[in-house]
Amino acid sequence: MADPLFLPFRALGYITDEVPFAVLRRGKETTVTVSVGKAWQTYACNKLKLLLVGPQLEHKITAIACKGDFTFAASKNDIVACQRMHRVGTYSGHAKPIVQLMCLGDHLLSLGQDGRLLLWRLGSYDAPLVTMKLGLDFQPTCMAHPETYLNKVVVGSADGRLQLWNFSTGTKLFEFNSFGGSAIKCITPSPALDIVGLGLADGRCVLHNLRYDEQVASFANAAGAGLEADAGMAARDGQDGLAGGGGPCTSISFRTGPGPPLMAAGGLSGVITIWDLEKLRLATIIRDAHDGTVTKLHFFPGEPVLMSAAADNSLKHWIFDGADGAARLLRFRSGHASPPSVLRFYGDGLRILSAGQDRAFRMFSTIQDQQSRELSQGHSSHRAKRLKVSEQDVKLPPVLSMDACQVRERDWCNVITAHEGASAAYTWRLQHFTLGKHQLQAPRTPTDPLKAAAGPKAAGKGPGASQPLAPDPLWVVTAVALSCCGNFGLVGTAGGNLDRFNMQSGIHRGSYCRKATSKSSKVLSAHDGAIMGVAGDAWNRNLVSAGVDGLLRVWGFKALQQSAVIEVGSSVSRITHQPFTGMLAAACDDLSLRLFDVEAARLVRLFSGHQDRVTDMVLSKDGRWLLSSSLDGTLRVWDIPAGRILQVLRMGEPITAVSLAPAMDMLATTHVGRRGIYLWSNQLLFGTGVPPAHSDRPVDARLPAITPGEDLSTLVAGSSEDDETTVLPVGATDSEDESDDEDMAAMPEDEERRGSHAEAGPRSYEARRADGTPQPLTPELLTLSLLPRTQWHNLAHLDAIKARSRPVQPPKKPEAAPFFLPTVPGLEGRPVFDTEAQRPGLGDDLEGTPASRAAKANKNKGASDRFVRGAVDHASPFVRLLRQFQQDGGHEPVMQHLRKLTPAAVDGELRSMEVLEGTESEEEVDDVGSLLKFIGSALESKTNFEYLQAILHVALQIHGDIIIQHASLRQHAQLLHQQLSSTWSSVEHMLQQTQCMAQFFGSVHGSAM
Repeated sequence: MADPLFLPFRALGYITDEVPFAVLRRGKETTVTVSVGKAWQTYACNKLKLLLVGPQLEHKITAIACKGDFTFAASKNDIVACQRMHRVGTYSGHAKPIVQLMCLGDHLLSLGQDGRLLLWRLGSYDAPLVTMKLGLDFQPTCMAHPETYLNKVVVGSADGRLQLWNFSTGTKLFEFNSFGGSAIKCITPSPALDIVGLGLADGRCVLHNLRYDEQVASFANAAGAGLEADAGMAARDGQDGLAGGGGPCTSISFRTGPGPPLMAAGGLSGVITIWDLEKLRLATIIRDAHDGTVTKLHFFPGEPVLMSAAADNSLKHWIFDGADGAARLLRFRSGHASPPSVLRFYGDGLRILSAGQDRAFRMFSTIQDQQSRELSQGHSSHRAKRLKVSEQDVKLPPVLSMDACQVRERDWCNVITAHEGASAAYTWRLQHFTLGKHQLQAPRTPTDPLKAAAGPKAAGKGPGASQPLAPDPLWVVTAVALSCCGNFGLVGTAGGNLDRFNMQSGIHRGSYCRKATSKSSKVLSAHDGAIMGVAGDAWNRNLVSAGVDGLLRVWGFKALQQSAVIEVGSSVSRITHQPFTGMLAAACDDLSLRLFDVEAARLVRLFSGHQDRVTDMVLSKDGRWLLSSSLDGTLRVWDIPAGRILQVLRMGEPITAVSLAPAMDMLATTHVGRRGIYLWSNQLLFGTGVPPAHSDRPVDARLPAITPGEDLSTLVAGSSEDDETTVLPVGATDSEDESDDEDMAAMPEDEERRGSHAEAGPRSYEARRADGTPQPLTPELLTLSLLPRTQWHNLAHLDAIKARSRPVQPPKKPEAAPFFLPTVPGLEGRPVFDTEAQRPGLGDDLEGTPASRAAKANKNKGASDRFVRGAVDHASPFVRLLRQFQQDGGHEPVMQHLRKLTPAAVDGELRSMEVLEGTESEEEVDDVGSLLKFIGSALESKTNFEYLQAILHVALQIHGDIIIQHASLRQHAQLLHQQLSSTWSSVEHMLQQTQCMAQFFGSVHGSAM
């Protein structure tokens, strides 16, 4: 089966999930490690900068812990230990998934759903040191280590019971009474001795004294359920306050250091409640802190900073520096809380704009995660406080359509969006990452297009401003677009109206209308139904609109008049347009794709094959590909010049949005039920470079993971381990395919030839020979060595480098050398130290002893033996390999040896073969001839091309005179010259052919403009 045209690269937008994070403090630096599906990420807490990304595990992570350079992740029944980013071992001992991990000293504690608490020694992966069985009716939920309690942990259960265990001896010390039968969701030690905080499933937070088994305080509704708009809460000493409920208290943290003693609690509602422990009452509320369940809270020791994480894919820092003790948001990292549904590459393809059902409009950087951020919607949190509603209610509705233009980014708003149920289009300014001040809303009375050009300005200054006109379903914005110059915004509505606005001022600049008849002056709306797409060309000459009436209408951009009508034949659901080629693709309700030439106003291609509704489309910048996604779970790549399907990619979950980078190097997709943005690498640019054979057989591809080059984990928002899906390997299918013979018989003859060539000819860049040389992709191409540039470039310019690095001042003799080591004379390249030499200052009395004379005789004998052996075999390893090559003709060992040497070492080897005048021997001349023959043999293989050129350059500089003097060497040099001339002529031919084609297409494009 053919390889996928797009291979998984990485996933963007994943910050954290529902697993509690782990905090590690090392000196002055503090890091936090969070789980993201089957992988983990480590952030620096000072700026929330991403430091490490862990490996991809087999199953979803359920618990995480840290100790020094090690990170321990519970994946189903096992614990995977990683040193920084690399796996080093696995702890296996649980029969059911693991609930929580904890590092204490040199030990690791793991609590499992199988009712066992295991103690492991760090670094020992054989078996646990101690196994503690908590009881058949005891379902563990969490654990904690109370301060000053040596070798002891407290374990909570689902029925409200609490047990105290000594994990060193494996004995249960005490079992506490149940807390009203409510499950214990979290346990946190407090700064006060013997007191722990318990978060219960009924929303309460209980402070319990372990020494006396007494309840110190209870806070009702500590989870903050129902507090988004109401703050009626109370707490009483030693008893329950107001009847809580509505969700469990999932996390607790205590503040330490100067300032009032505070306790933070969070739950399912995403609200964080702050309690004053001295007065035992509510201090403040952080409303709408998160849009999902708060998974973990952590007060930094000695600082008024609280870190919170939630299932809404966000990690936030809150600082308590206000006069009233209220908290404000200090810094945060967040992604989409709900799966995104609109996607677009922006500018040069290094940034991506996305929006989803979470009402957030975000920009992601494909090269640096720190540059990803959410665009501001104009003080939404302040408006929510003033109106006493949640922040989600004052945000704009979900985005349905958007368009962007980078030309006017520094001047005014350069992004336009259409929102669900909104009767105005909104503008955004990416330079400031904020919502624009203009809302583009057309006048609702049918007017003449020329008179409408002087219409009123768009009303409103932000999403919270009241609109001047009452909502009307016919005036809901359904399609938006920007002109290529960035000066005009185009807005289509559900009633068929199409209007033009000035992006700088927000003024209405006319409506595109059609006349009822040739004799009547009455004007009609642009379409008889909702407008599903608007697009303009690159020169502001024509404008195209598509509607549910099954028509494509071409308008004069400046004249505001209709110039052509194209009947599609079916209702249009969406369009995509390539402004520089004039091609427009329309997705229809009959599941077909139609490609039109706007200039000629005619249909040029008809594609069919999708089994469900088409969700998105994109045309490549060169106009050769049309990519379409569908709810049938496939991404289809259509070859426009050939008029047929190129490849069908089956990506598991249905694709909701797709976008192709302008350079066609990256593809971005979003999927149903997934909160991330997935990047795919184009294998025509990063792979073999040979397009696959045309085939409509689906090719399976895994979703990318957060680690570049790995496959996706189960990164589904709110999913559990039971939701695991079986992901097939790349190139595999979930059903038995027909035999290859039948496939080849059904394949056309030209396609059969292309398929066989694609399988036999090209190879991957990762394929290597035994000597480390890359395998040639095809026999007729030259292959480079893929060595660092300094290794071959510095070899050819080593003299210049030495001259530049020459010291300015002469070396100074040290005042007093501390010691010296005598060496044994010999011809070896490395010095041989004489460890038996007599130390100076020991006196001469030992020199005359028999033992000293015997040692001296043995030393002299060994030195003479070494000198004799060096005289017999004085050739360097490189020369010996050349002589071996002269005998068997295999150049691979010589090349393998040269690839391992530094440029200075290669230069030294070549200079050691230099033949001096008057002292040349036949053996030395033969060695130079072997060198020339080796270079010729290596060039014939068409590998290591640039490295061999550098070696030949240095060899001719050193041995040029001796080659001229000897006829045999001149003959080798002539053969090498002929071989190089033939090679360079073929390379020059290919370069000239490519340059000629580039100039031809450039001239054609210039004449068309």
